[in-house]
Amino acid sequence: MGKGDRRNKVKQKPLSLPGLAPTPRPKKRGKARMTEIAREQDPQRVVLSARARMMGKENTLQNRSDMRTQALGEAAGRAIYLACDEDEAAKLWDVYAGLTATEARYSRLVLGKSLHAKCAKIEMMPERFETREDDSPDLRSEDEKHRDAVNAWARWRGYIGHLHSHQQHAIWAIARDRVQPIYEAELTQPGRLFVEALRALAEVVDGA
Repeated sequence: MGKGDRRNKVKQKPLSLPGLAPTPRPKKRGKARMTEIAREQDPQRVVLSARARMMGKENTLQNRSDMRTQALGEAAGRAIYLACDEDEAAKLWDVYAGLTATEARYSRLVLGKSLHAKCAKIEMMPERFETREDDSPDLRSEDEKHRDAVNAWARWRGYIGHLHSHQQHAIWAIARDRVQPIYEAELTQPGRLFVEALRALAEVVDGA
């Protein structure tokens, strides 16, 4: 083979072997696994601990258990429970929840708009074994749901219409997340006005 032939010969690259798949490590068992679980953060505990911190409570097992109350899942409920004893707080929360639930239902069924952020969801039909004898499915027609939503909305608008304009503003400002009712486990000025307005609304509802 001459020099010209050697220059014209194409150099071949070395073949690369495919990489081997990583070998999965066996799961830890016994004491090693229990230690690993203890280090992992429980999402529910994280949430309850955060609620306790926002309410100015120590992060103890009892306080975390107390934070399971539904009202403490949002700022309005935490403001109510900071300002009131448990009995009054439960009453005011029922009033607030009734008002906001009616607004949300009216907006969804009548206006075709959602007051809350949209997120992906999976619609599933319940299987027969997933139902119970005491289940109470909503058998109303769409027209009946529409009519009931309008009537409930008009009733609650009538209740809140008995309040002064500044009281109405105090409630809607919190319900629509325009201001914060608490800061560092204390009521803000809007939070105090919100609770006072909610007390006035509760009196109207009781007298209706």
